[in-house]
Amino acid sequence: MIRLLYISHAAPMISDEQVQDILLSSRRNNSASSITGILIHGGGLFMQVLEGPEQDVLRKYVKILDDPRHSDAQILYISPANDRIFEKWSMGGIESDPLQFQYISKLRARRLQVIEPNTFTETMREFARRLRDAK
Repeated sequence: MIRLLYISHAAPMISDEQVQDILLSSRRNNSASSITGILIHGGGLFMQVLEGPEQDVLRKYVKILDDPRHSDAQILYISPANDRIFEKWSMGGIESDPLQFQYISKLRARRLQVIEPNTFTETMREFARRLRDAK
């Protein structure tokens, strides 16, 4: 199993309805591939974590790259994973103020370096807490 985190720019003028469509189709399709994760959006950005079997996650990411609702996708982190952080969500969703992307800025600034696993895991656990709190 792997965990992949990427960030991308939302298409100009993307609507809330389009974002909801992304979440609904992800929830519908991810279950069949045993993929879980979270989509955070706001301020013209998307950030998504995908967890699951390596080949399924990589296939999903390649498919995501072709989606015209965003551009300039960059993988910030990818690693093997022994357990899931987002096990209860085929795709959770959080709308976020751009200033709240500060957790990602640390990872993005160091994307060409080795990121401490604890830093990444703690960031993902914070997203899971926010997702639980949003319900």
